[in-house]
Amino acid sequence: MALACANAGESVLLVDAISHGGTRLALGERQLKNRGELLELDTATSLDEYLRIYLKFPIPASRLGPISRIFEYVAAAAPGVTEILTIGKIGHEVRERNWNRVIVDAPATGHVVELLAAPDNLNTMIQAGPLNDQTGWLAEILEDQARTGVWIVTTPEELPVSESLELADRIGNETDVALAGAVINRMPDLLSQAGLDEADRLATGSGGLATASSMAALQTRTALRESTRFADVWSTTGLPWYAVPIADDPVDAARRVWSGLT
Repeated sequence: MALACANAGESVLLVDAISHGGTRLALGERQLKNRGELLELDTATSLDEYLRIYLKFPIPASRLGPISRIFEYVAAAAPGVTEILTIGKIGHEVRERNWNRVIVDAPATGHVVELLAAPDNLNTMIQAGPLNDQTGWLAEILEDQARTGVWIVTTPEELPVSESLELADRIGNETDVALAGAVINRMPDLLSQAGLDEADRLATGSGGLATASSMAALQTRTALRESTRFADVWSTTGLPWYAVPIADDPVDAARRVWSGLT
């Protein structure tokens, strides 16, 4: 999606909030051209920047062992402190820099809820000081539906669909951040009914053809069942959703999704 926006002439910041190299790997040889950047976050760098910007700390905390250990102690005692560094860096980019779009590849399911809820949770715990000030404007950005929305990406399999529907429910109940849409990614080519019948017939045989036929039939039935289950529940939100075929070029697929929103 970031590539599609960049190709459309928008300035884009693509954020890898997991920082495990997956986003960079997914980009492959593609570039965000001259209109975008990839930002890979890690806690140590975010802490250094937070202390420099908000507390005017002159020396990177990662270079001072005692400061790092104090932070680790505080983070363990006060849930949300680590998350506020990540979401705070993203919010800083939204507020201070002139990006048309900031697109975040967020952590999977459970942790993303903690990330989105961190400003409100810490604002309740900490009533004054620079951290309280930061959580205030961060919450405003996250709760502004004109600026922030969560896209849920799933695949047409039982566990991913169940986790994605649970995530949507948790975001609605545990945060003030709005859902924006959903994507069923890696949708396989589905067999027709005639194709399923033929696959079932061939699967009764033996050897590689029987195995391949059985797998093809199972893949079609699973994808149909789970994509239908997801769509039925998601339709109650009134929000858009898109299915992206497994063979699609990622940029072309993102461009089609994006064109449906603009």
